[in-house]
This record gives sequence, C-alpha cells and structure tokens, in this order.
Amino acid sequence: MLTGILLANGTLLPSILTSLFSDNLVKEGISASFAVKMFKAWIAEKDANAVTSALRKANLDKKLLELFPANKQNVEHFSKYFTEAGLKELSDFLRTQQSLGTRKELQKELQERLSQQCPIREVKHARMLNLVLFYKADVLSEEAILKWYKDAHAAKGKSVFLEQMKKFVEWLENAEEESESEGEDD
Repeated sequence: MLTGILLANGTLLPSILTSLFSDNLVKEGISASFAVKMFKAWIAEKDANAVTSALRKANLDKKLLELFPANKQNVEHFSKYFTEAGLKELSDFLRTQQSLGTRKELQKELQERLSQQCPIREVKHARMLNLVLFYKADVLSEEAILKWYKDAHAAKGKSVFLEQMKKFVEWLENAEEESESEGEDD
C-alpha cells in the first residue's frame, strides 16, 4: 500500500494517520482494515521497530485502540485482529505499551501512598500479587516494600496484611542476606 511505503521512506509523517480516527471510518471498519494494509507495507519497507518508534514519536502509540469502535477498544480484540492479519509485532507492541502504562500508574499510586504514609486499610490478594510482580520487574524497590510492611499500614488491616505478606517479606529479607553472602564470597 502506497501510504505505508511513503511513511517508511519519510515522504509522509506519521501524524497523517490521525485521519484514521474519524468516527465514520472507525464505525465502518475502514480504519482498522486500512491500518492493517498500511502497517504491512510499512513493515515490509522498514521493520517493526521503525514503525513502533515512529508511532511513539507521533504520540499515536496510545491511540491504536481507537482504530476500533468503542465496544471493541480493548487489547484482546486488537491483538486478535492484528495477529490474525499477520501483524503480531503490533499486537505485542500494544500489549507492552499497555503493561508499561499500568505499571507506571500503579508505581505512582504506591509511591504516593508511601510518601504520604497513608494508612492502607485493605490489602487484597491482587494488590499483593502486583507488589510481587512489580518488585520482580524492578518497579518497586525492596526498601519500599519493607517500609510499607513495617511502618505504613493501618492497625485495622495490620493482621491481614502481615499474614498475607509474611512469606514474601521473609523471602525479600533472605534474598538480601543471600546477596550479601554471595558478595562476600567474591
């Protein structure tokens, strides 16, 4: 498709793609269909990294779901549609972008709570799982989790929190000790 080729060689700027988000084009399915053909041509001329980089620079990476009607603007639909069209790279890119956005939001929320020393009234299993995942992804530091565990929780939820976090905190403390002993062995 010519648009993809022109984008690849720099004749057109990615900002031209904003016209794809027109309500009538989206509703009729024209936007998504056109995007598949255009992205295939663009990737054929360059590579997926060049395409995703250009989308980021033009701030279109956050708008990709808008190629679909509101009732289909979700990652699962996008991934299925683009993967079936042979554009798994774009599906993976969107999933990564969504994950980064969620991670940043959660990190900001947790940092705000910790900095304000807001009492944490309820600790749900999902939040704890997020703590573990975000620790593993280097979003939260060990020190922040330990501080939260020791200082920043409310008395009301203390017993639940302590019980649910006990194994994780023990693992964190032991991991630190193991790291220190490994460092001494070197």
